[in-house]
Amino acid sequence: MVAAFRNAPALRLEIELVHALSVPLNYYAHVDPLGVERAQQAAAERWTNVLRDAGIIGAELARTLRTVPGRPADVLVERARELDAGLIVLGRHQKRGPFEFGDVVREVIVRAPCPVWVQAGPPQPVRRVLCPLDLGPNSRAVLELARDVAQACGASLCVMHSFVRPELGYVLGYPLQFPASFVDEARDSAEREFDALLGSFEFGSVPQSRRFSEGSPAADILAAQSEFDLVVMGTHGRHALASAFMGSVAGDVLRDARVPVLVRRNL
Repeated sequence: MVAAFRNAPALRLEIELVHALSVPLNYYAHVDPLGVERAQQAAAERWTNVLRDAGIIGAELARTLRTVPGRPADVLVERARELDAGLIVLGRHQKRGPFEFGDVVREVIVRAPCPVWVQAGPPQPVRRVLCPLDLGPNSRAVLELARDVAQACGASLCVMHSFVRPELGYVLGYPLQFPASFVDEARDSAEREFDALLGSFEFGSVPQSRRFSEGSPAADILAAQSEFDLVVMGTHGRHALASAFMGSVAGDVLRDARVPVLVRRNL
């Protein structure tokens, strides 16, 4: 929440706080309006204190806070659609296990109609933005988002691609590699595609740099995160069992990121 208020002026966004009041499914139609009002008052008081402690004074929570009974992910996604929201900002809950970073966060990301900002750690000024690209069909849209955020925040932008060495398969548990000449050609082709994308892209006044490496994309992003204040990346959203199948790179980054991650779902 603090991150939303800190970044709203630069990103030129109006804020609506949405508090999802979880109740059992069978009781949605019987929710006491007075109880909802009390929950909203308690949330407004609590969050006002949080903002005051963060040095944000004068936020009109009574006007911006909306309390809605329902499943948190459903409430957030539906309200974002109603508002035609440009951004959803979520805090990342404490991990409960090695593969967990918050069920609500994961479900919102794979269903959201707009980019989702997942805040890890205390809010900091955004001065350096990292944008990892997979060179898929949505790379340009992700790059446009990263450029726009960097420009709004007065930040520099580093665009990165990690080439994943192709493998034929496994024999007795060991990877079977393609011939070196094939891998070299694939790597050169990926680097040419990366350079062509950036060469044809309009960065405007945003200072930019590029990194091309060979390795694991998630590991490379996490290794570089200490140099940046924000990571902007895409992910593959799927419906039905979407909450369980986000996209391995985005999921791995979100689990262990120590800086905020802005995720654009590839539609």
